[in-house]
Amino acid sequence: MGVAACAALVALDLGSGALSGDRVASNVAGTLALAPTLTGIGGSRRHVGLVGAAATASAVLICLLDGVPLLTGAVRCAVVAVAAVVVALVAGARQQQLAQLQDRRQAARTLQAAMLTELPQPDHLQLASRYLPASSGDQVGGDWYDALVDAHGSTVLVIGDVVGHDIRAAATMGQVRAVLRTCAVQGGRAPSQVLAATEVALDRLGLDVLASATVVRIDQSPVEAERGLRRITWSSAGHPPPVLLVPAPRGGSGAQAQVLRHGGDCSPGSAVQSGEQGADVLLGVGSGHARVDHSCEVPPGATLLLYTDGLVERRDADLDVGTAALCRVLEAEGSLGLEDLLDEGLRQLVGDEHGDDVAVLAVRAHSEDGPRPAEAGPSHGAGPADADGLPPAPDAAPLAPRLATG
Repeated sequence: MGVAACAALVALDLGSGALSGDRVASNVAGTLALAPTLTGIGGSRRHVGLVGAAATASAVLICLLDGVPLLTGAVRCAVVAVAAVVVALVAGARQQQLAQLQDRRQAARTLQAAMLTELPQPDHLQLASRYLPASSGDQVGGDWYDALVDAHGSTVLVIGDVVGHDIRAAATMGQVRAVLRTCAVQGGRAPSQVLAATEVALDRLGLDVLASATVVRIDQSPVEAERGLRRITWSSAGHPPPVLLVPAPRGGSGAQAQVLRHGGDCSPGSAVQSGEQGADVLLGVGSGHARVDHSCEVPPGATLLLYTDGLVERRDADLDVGTAALCRVLEAEGSLGLEDLLDEGLRQLVGDEHGDDVAVLAVRAHSEDGPRPAEAGPSHGAGPADADGLPPAPDAAPLAPRLATG
């Protein structure tokens, strides 16, 4: 841009002077300061210096060719030279600030990536995850997901969101994640107990935290294994509800997405049970709140989706509208593989520009009638479930709700 402006101004002066016959009247030497200024928009200090030198030389040449008085020509050429120096200094400072910002973002992304778990793939369970930082700001935040196989062999999933989406939120998220992970990996605790223990630990450590989270435990008792079912038990601390995508029954049409709202009913269209709302409070509000576990059986082929509010929250609509849109996408694309399902869901619901972080964690329960399917990848991080530590299998049919208090 700077070089083009320099050439255009010289051509304008020479052309206008030739046409009018009055070169002094058409002299534009002073406006050549525009050339280094335009260069400074996106160029470095070196670029501005080169264009500034060319603009100053052009100004001197024009003044000589046009016969501009010495003092007037000196003033005009000095304006070009001073403008080039000032713009070069500004461009250098801007470039240094951009480099520092890039280093800061890269360090934050590296930190956040280090805290996002490499997922286990236990037994016939397939896990997949996605994390999208906010498209503005530091591009890091307080959203996280976690998955592990605890000491009793149960698969534990965690999704959470610390308030904010900057480096401070990411650092706080790391503390909350580490505490919750430590409480969960020991095994023998229901999800509600994991959340309660996490809250007590955060309180005793004096960490000023406000976060939402959902903890899910996936078990399978011997009786459920014979029936080809698995049991999910979950508890929420003010977090958006999980969504369960149940495959269509034989002879039926289409998968069905079910929002596992507070109250623990896996049945389609179920209402929230009364008397349970008070237990679903954020981490950091204060320890001592009674937390509740919810449990139900899921059939082979079912997909459980955990997510943060960035996936469904929009400025012009409430969470229920976004959650309904999520369910429609899952039902429409439920035949896709798990990885493709997450990619397509993010494409339709989030797109390229989003003002909040998005974390998604999904698990698909493949049938155990045969070997682990190839699309689930190699199995690792698995362990047999401790049948003595599991809740008894209910007599109800699959997908019937079972509510157990923590």
